[in-house]
Amino acid sequence: MVSFINNSSDYREKLGEVYTDLAQMGLTHQGTLHAALNRTTEICARALDAYRASIWLCDDRGDLFCHTLYSSSLPSKPSQYSLPPLTDYWSELAKFRVITTAGAGIEAISNAPAIGVDCAAGIHSLIDAAIGTKQEFRGILRLEIAEENRVWAEFERRFLTAVADLLAQQITLNQLKNNEAKYKALFEGASDAIFVMQNGLFSECNPAALTMFGATRPQMIGQPPEAFSPPLQPDGECSSTKAQRMINACLAGKPQIFEWRHQRYDGVPFEAEVNLNWMHLDGNIAVVAIVRDISKRKQAEQNLLATQRQLEYRAGHDSLTGLPNRDYLHNYIGKLIKIADSQSPTLHFALLLFDLNRFKEVNDTLGHATGDRVLQQIAELLQTGLKPFGGRLFRLGGDEFVVVVTDHHYHEPFALLPGHLNQILRTPIRIDEIKLEMSASIGVALYPEHGNNSHELLRCADVAMYHAKANEGASSLYDLCNDLHSKRRLAMIVELGTAIREDQLLLHFQPRIDINSGKVTGCEALVRWQHPSLGLIPPGEFLPLAEMSDLIHPLGAWVVKQALKHIKAWQAMGFNLPVAINLSARNLSDIALADQIATLLKEYTILPHLLEIEITESALIHHPQRAIDNLTRLAKLGTPLAIDDFGTGYSSLSYLKKLPISTLKIDRSFVSDMLADDSDAVIVEAVITLAHNFSLTVVAEGVETQPTMVALQLLKCDEAQGFHIARPMPAAEFTEWLQNH
Repeated sequence: MVSFINNSSDYREKLGEVYTDLAQMGLTHQGTLHAALNRTTEICARALDAYRASIWLCDDRGDLFCHTLYSSSLPSKPSQYSLPPLTDYWSELAKFRVITTAGAGIEAISNAPAIGVDCAAGIHSLIDAAIGTKQEFRGILRLEIAEENRVWAEFERRFLTAVADLLAQQITLNQLKNNEAKYKALFEGASDAIFVMQNGLFSECNPAALTMFGATRPQMIGQPPEAFSPPLQPDGECSSTKAQRMINACLAGKPQIFEWRHQRYDGVPFEAEVNLNWMHLDGNIAVVAIVRDISKRKQAEQNLLATQRQLEYRAGHDSLTGLPNRDYLHNYIGKLIKIADSQSPTLHFALLLFDLNRFKEVNDTLGHATGDRVLQQIAELLQTGLKPFGGRLFRLGGDEFVVVVTDHHYHEPFALLPGHLNQILRTPIRIDEIKLEMSASIGVALYPEHGNNSHELLRCADVAMYHAKANEGASSLYDLCNDLHSKRRLAMIVELGTAIREDQLLLHFQPRIDINSGKVTGCEALVRWQHPSLGLIPPGEFLPLAEMSDLIHPLGAWVVKQALKHIKAWQAMGFNLPVAINLSARNLSDIALADQIATLLKEYTILPHLLEIEITESALIHHPQRAIDNLTRLAKLGTPLAIDDFGTGYSSLSYLKKLPISTLKIDRSFVSDMLADDSDAVIVEAVITLAHNFSLTVVAEGVETQPTMVALQLLKCDEAQGFHIARPMPAAEFTEWLQNH
């Protein structure tokens, strides 16, 4: 062991030989880092006559830990400590590279926690050499000496500094090897193809690239990227030109990410996503390309797009005929209106809604499958026939179609269009052995005259179509007078509900008398609406609105209650006067009607024969069996039943047989003209005779003159009602008339 005071040239040469041996034995190249550090601590400890040598390295968090420790005789217990407690010390060490400590300094350092110096073991001197520079501090090479008064020579310091530099090189080289191994593993094991390009040619590639392109390494290396691309990209650009543009942009410092159509070595194309970056390699700039096969993703995207297009088509088209449907119609008209708003003069167009006549008979007779074939052939006929007019055809559903024609294509009056449509429809259709000719009821709405959006135009065309069908006409142009659903009437429906709840309605009463005696036999209750701003509204204006909505039920209940209240009031005055009320078709279809009337009769303690029920023949058409059931139950209660406006309905004689009727009321249209029109006189006489044969009481309505009264008396009519007797009057006025009659 060399003496610590030995500063001879032999000792200096020995350290030089030790350093040479460390360098020549391949410290930085042979074995693992751990083995090299162990060997270094042992050699340094022996060369400098130290009892303990250790190497402390920085971890990823900046903490120092004892990596290697060698001791000749003292106990060895590696410890770990962090830099912050001795920041100044480590800073000085990194600056001066070597720091020695002896005597009292050792004791001061030993007071720092976990410093790794064991004073109890008799350590009196130590020397620390920084591994790495101040800019890249990697750790410490420490030697600890037990002898006192050790003075470290300058060549010893240089020796330790040189060894520390060797250690720094070894640590750096080891990191490079580790990084190289990691990068090689990533390069070799990557699932994406990785290429290195130099001077526009592939100079390196990973195994995934060979698999992806179906080529061997010699087949790829040295080739330009366009060798594995089709001549043209999907956008039509030349592959070689586009590839060079991307590479140039990358070399200019702008990484490139783009989709590319590649092809395998066997020529099979596939879609890829390419990421280009540049790097320094062997003193030159190279381009690194990462290629990912996205063929499956692109195919999935195309399938999804095709599905979306199919769903969009289905959402906008009728599955039976393939025609655009209602949603498509609204979008189409919306686009036309936008065009119209941007043009001057405004674009005009017509919307024709048509419903096939007697198509239900086709379904019922030939079956729905045949009906579907008829609709398909009609769709083909119309599409072909409308081409000269520039019309667009839509199917709303069932047997309803819509045609939209603009004045850009059709230069004749729109009023001629329905005739053209029906002419097309009259083209014979052959279904198996059956030849059919169809026709339609057509409603026409015009833009901008009848609406400023698709929904309003379609509604107006619907109103016109039903008007045409009701009047057995081929077509009808929308007219506000025929629109029971106009905004004003819709507002009136809302207000009518308020009127019922807030008693804005009132009853007027018109008496009827026995023709022979002049005695009052009863009266008819007629509802009126005293509107707060519009004044008195006649029943013909608001009753159809109630009939269309559910308001007809509370309105009917209100009329019954008010009639019973007046009957009760007149009874208190000594008049047992029957009151007739009118029930609508909707009332008669209500299965709870009879029970409700029975409950009200009991509530007001009114005998049933004082409440007469009047119905029209037309009210029996919609739900005849339910109406007959209700009327039968009412008759069992004891309420008299009368048919109003007799002679204007349908199947009158059959209803006379089925219903428990007690009274027939001849419609005023026959009575008022019976003296001037022989036909009306014959009808009146026939009705009276018929009614008497059925043991029914006959009431003539619309009696306005005394000669008419006399004529009815001669025909043996039982009772009369009309202006000649009295007009309808409010309750108070009618009470006064009743008292004076």
